[in-house]
Amino acid sequence: MKQLKLIMLFCIGATFIASKSNGQANPFINVLPSNSGIVAVGDTINIVVTVGNTGPVSTIAQAKLRPIIQIPTSVTFLSNSQQTGIPTGWSILTNTGAQIRLCNSTDPIAKNTSRTITLKAIGVTIASAQTFAGNINFGNGTTCAAGTSVAGDLTTDNSALSTIQVIAQPTSNVNVTAFIQGYWNGTAMVAARYDNLMSAGSTTPGNATDVDSVTVELHNASTPSTVSYTKKGMLQTNGSLSVSFPGAAVGNSYYIVLKHQNALQLWSANPVTIASTTTYDFSSALTQAYTDGSTDPMALLATGVYGMYSGDINQDEYIDGSDYSVYEIDVDNSTNLGLYNLASDLNGDTYVDGSDYPLFDINSANSVYSQHP
Repeated sequence: MKQLKLIMLFCIGATFIASKSNGQANPFINVLPSNSGIVAVGDTINIVVTVGNTGPVSTIAQAKLRPIIQIPTSVTFLSNSQQTGIPTGWSILTNTGAQIRLCNSTDPIAKNTSRTITLKAIGVTIASAQTFAGNINFGNGTTCAAGTSVAGDLTTDNSALSTIQVIAQPTSNVNVTAFIQGYWNGTAMVAARYDNLMSAGSTTPGNATDVDSVTVELHNASTPSTVSYTKKGMLQTNGSLSVSFPGAAVGNSYYIVLKHQNALQLWSANPVTIASTTTYDFSSALTQAYTDGSTDPMALLATGVYGMYSGDINQDEYIDGSDYSVYEIDVDNSTNLGLYNLASDLNGDTYVDGSDYPLFDINSANSVYSQHP
């Protein structure tokens, strides 16, 4: 009789335990940013959210989980259309930029399985490492409206923390040495821009070594017609020119291209691999410039010194009669260039007159043109 009672008690206990286990599921959440949580202003960072079910018995029904991810104001979530890392069966309920709420709308989660959700955010303002959170809330199992938790939920893993740090946009410094033929005075270049502004009476003429603004472009190595980056810089009388490009250029190869308003554009001989600091000297040899082999790609200024051909006033990549038409009109108008307009002033003396013609005449007669891939 005693033995029978023990058997009955055991069966009742087993039934009780089974009933407690039946229907049990335990949702959990983890959040992990890419790149160790560091993003530059203007760059995108992935926030990888893992939501799963450790069981031990039941599936978590669809429309039952409503995880919410909240990020600091130094970053903001991209729009819903740009959130391409949402798994099948999940939906974005709300996206304020500061937080996103999700739902497993039609995706039940079996025990011992999980889902990976990749959310995209962009760096907005520089900030030290800041904490952000992911938390699981619950739906009603039908429409993703708010509801109660699942049976068996252990609340200790319903939230997770991580950090995001926003840094300044890294840069790549490109330092170029180049000369412009018309401004060459025998040992350096004249300070054409500075002299022009001084002549016009400007109270802010810049530095006494400012020659002129030059555009530096980085062209794709595989498709040279594609301009990947562009930046203007101020060429100095000693030929130095420095510009900064986004750090994303580092490690990639580009043709370095120089453009000036009255000179033929000039391309590096080959693509150059960009580092955090890149130095390229066009002036030291003809082999530093791209050539199709038909004519010298640069003008000889002095022994061992080369420069960009002057005379492409209309920027059509040829020095020919179409440039002369512009020059002639300015000469006829006795143009004093005034406040910084150097296009027809080939020798940089602040006037467009007969002294600019010999240089144009020589280059036009030699049929020079811009050479590039």
